[in-house]
Amino acid sequence: MNLRDAFLHGFRVGIRQWRIAAIVYFIQLCLALTLGMQVYEVLHASIGNSLEISKLLKGYDHTVITDFLKIHGASITPLIGQLRWLLLVWLIFSVFIDGGLLYCAALPGQASGRSFWQGAATYFFSFLKIGLFFLALALVWTVVIWLPAAMFLEPSLEFFPSEKYTVWSVLLLLAVWLTGLAALLVWSLLSRLHYLHDSSSIIGSLKNGAQVFQKNKIRFLGLLAAFAGIQMVLVVIYLWLEAYSGMTSPVLILVFFVVQQAFVFARIQIRQMMYAGMSLAYRGGE
Repeated sequence: MNLRDAFLHGFRVGIRQWRIAAIVYFIQLCLALTLGMQVYEVLHASIGNSLEISKLLKGYDHTVITDFLKIHGASITPLIGQLRWLLLVWLIFSVFIDGGLLYCAALPGQASGRSFWQGAATYFFSFLKIGLFFLALALVWTVVIWLPAAMFLEPSLEFFPSEKYTVWSVLLLLAVWLTGLAALLVWSLLSRLHYLHDSSSIIGSLKNGAQVFQKNKIRFLGLLAAFAGIQMVLVVIYLWLEAYSGMTSPVLILVFFVVQQAFVFARIQIRQMMYAGMSLAYRGGE
């Protein structure tokens, strides 16, 4: 199974399973609206008549934002304090959603709304354990890369004859860090696919996922890069449209809201495409 076949298979499956993507979209929309209503009520009650808001609408201004936080920080602090609970809710729902998406992607012939909920519920706790394991690995990897960099950043500015060496060093570390995160993501997907297909132990799935990834890492990373490239193209198109016209009128605000929601939906479909492509590549790489 080559990269092209896996990519085309994933693309076709993602397009066909638009109803599955719609379910995920509405779940995420409900979560966003729940949080958005809470934020709106707090901000409207405390700073709804503040003139600083009109200044923020003009674009990023560090001075305005700093003054804004000094004046209205007491209203925003409780929302920041709830961030840890929001992250926990996000983790739970993301594992649940990914379980349903991966189940439908791995078994495209049986994909339906019912199978999405079935897969999400059946594999939730197992996938949660796998997700927590890889979250811990990602945190360790981040500390290993960036903690030494933070310690030597200031001395490097004095050691090198030009700041460009420090900048290039940071960019190189960023590339290494992202490559490591990509490898962890692929390993996580392969482990979950093995558990889904074979229902073995979690440790056995982790070992099998690592072995399959090691044998075909170029293929899997290339497939991940291909679907990530599609997302980057969409981001560039959206930023170009926003820079070209901007949200300067009520009509354009409505238009860009619709465009943003279409972008969110497309991202869900691209994620499903990647899962389907990885599933086919996994079966061909065992």
